[in-house]
Amino acid sequence: MRRDEKNRQTRRKIMDSAVHEFALHGYEAASMNTICQQGGISKGIIYHYFESKEALYLACVQECFQSLTAVLQNEMMSSAGSASLKEESMCGDALLNLYFKIRLNFFHEHADYARIFCGAVIIPPPKLLDEIRRIRMDFDAFNDACFLRILAGRRLRKDLTEEQATLLFHRLQDFLNAGMAALQNNETDIEKHEDGSRVMLDIFFNGILERK
Repeated sequence: MRRDEKNRQTRRKIMDSAVHEFALHGYEAASMNTICQQGGISKGIIYHYFESKEALYLACVQECFQSLTAVLQNEMMSSAGSASLKEESMCGDALLNLYFKIRLNFFHEHADYARIFCGAVIIPPPKLLDEIRRIRMDFDAFNDACFLRILAGRRLRKDLTEEQATLLFHRLQDFLNAGMAALQNNETDIEKHEDGSRVMLDIFFNGILERK
């Protein structure tokens, strides 16, 4: 076996064990000893690939966000039949529903990522907050692109700019994220949270009055 392939497999074994441990217990309570035992890896090997517990946790968070963002991008583009979210191939309401359908499917298929995502968004370790924000940048940018695509073709209130609307969208996200602690329980809670988020965003875009 080539050395680079062996390194890849060893790193993957570490990551698989670490993702599960951080998902179950969060950053603070996760045990490096348990990661070693579950993966059949020595602590020295772990520290050969990751200089600290913090670095290993951030690698898991990064993999989670990268995987989720990639799935959202690929599946939404494929379903919309479009190379860009800026194209007019899908209306705003359909795009919102599609976004949450894909995200919920991802969380169902990757329960450990769902819990890591929740921990990074809701209760990030304070000393790692800046790094987590950096890791989230592509995911957050994709969400903003979806938001602007949903707004496309709709008229904003005259006293509201696109920048102000985007800021309100960010504040709503913060409010919705406060309910994501339910992700740490079971898949039923994940489904309830995702559906609740979808409904809240639909109301944000379309209001509470009946539409003609």
